[in-house]
Amino acid sequence: MVVAAGTAVVLVVTLPVDAPAALQTATPATTVRVTERTDADERQVQLTLDTGAPRAVVTTRTGTVTSSACSTGAPLRNGDVIARIDGAPVIALATDVPLWRDLTLDDRGDDVRGLQSALAASGIEIGVDGVLGKHTIRAAQQFLVDRGVLRTDLPDGVVPRAAVSWVPAAENTVRSCTAVVGAPVGADGVLAELPAELRGARIESVPLDPVPGDRVLQVGGSAAAIGADSVVSSPEALAKLAALPEYAAAVASADGVPTLPATWSLARPRTVQVLPPTALFAIEGERACVQPWKGKAVAVEVLGSELGQAFVRALDGRPLDRVRAVPERRRSCR
Repeated sequence: MVVAAGTAVVLVVTLPVDAPAALQTATPATTVRVTERTDADERQVQLTLDTGAPRAVVTTRTGTVTSSACSTGAPLRNGDVIARIDGAPVIALATDVPLWRDLTLDDRGDDVRGLQSALAASGIEIGVDGVLGKHTIRAAQQFLVDRGVLRTDLPDGVVPRAAVSWVPAAENTVRSCTAVVGAPVGADGVLAELPAELRGARIESVPLDPVPGDRVLQVGGSAAAIGADSVVSSPEALAKLAALPEYAAAVASADGVPTLPATWSLARPRTVQVLPPTALFAIEGERACVQPWKGKAVAVEVLGSELGQAFVRALDGRPLDRVRAVPERRRSCR
C-alpha cells in the first residue's frame, strides 16, 4: 500500500497537464483585416474673443413693471415675453435692424425685412421682401396677440414699435435682469442686459500640421464656420457663438481678454483606413508601404495615428482588404 501511494504521488507530479485555453499563448496572426473610419482631424483650441460693451434690451414703453420673465443665465428667445408694463407685454424680436418706427401699410426698408424674417423664423409662412403688405400686417398682429397683446391696443393696419424689444439673435443668454417688478421702468428703458457684443474671434495658437480643408468650430452643441486664416468674422458665425451660454460664462469670468475652449475640425470628415503600425514599412515622411496578404506591396499615405492604430490611404485610390501584420520588408512598393 505504501509503495502504491508513493507511485501515485510520482504520477501526479510527473505527468504533464495541458494548460487551460485561457492561459495558452495565442498564435500570432500573420494578416489583419483593414477597417475604415471617418476622421475629422479634431484639435482642441482656445479662441481669443474681441468683445465690446454689454448690450441692453430696451423698451420704449413707460409705466410700472407688473411682471418679469427675466432670469440671469437663462435663454431669451425670439418671441418670448420679457416683461409686462402696466399689464401690457413687451416681446423679444430678433432682427438684423431694430424696429425704429411704427410700421404701416406699404412701408419699406431693412426694418420691415427684419420683421418678416423674425416672423418666418417663428414658423409663420410669409415672404421676406422688405415691403409691408396686408399679409405681413395681419401676421405681425397675430404674432403679438398670441403673446398677450390686446387687439384693442393694436391700431388698424399698424405694427406698433412699443410692443417689441430688439434682441440680436434668435436665442440669447441673459447676463443680468434690470427691470424690477413694482418699480417704474428706468429712464433708459433697460429691461435686461445681454453679454458683450462679439466683434471677432480667432484661434490663439493654430495646431501644427492640420489636415487641409474647410473647418468648423464646435463650442458646446453649436458649430460655426471659421476662415482659412483661423479667424471667425462672418456675422452669422459670430452671432451663433455670442448666443451660447459658454460665451456668456467666459465673458463674465474673464480677468482681461476672454477666451473660449473649442474643437477645431474638418467640415467634411475624411474616410481613412485603419491598420496596425507594424504593417507599415519603408516609411519616408508621410509615405510608406504595406503588403497585402497576396500580391505586390502598395504605396500609402500615412494620415495619422492614435492608440496603436495607423490611418492610411492608398495612393492609387483602391481600398485595402487584408494586409500582412509583419510584412516582408524586402518587397518595396517603390
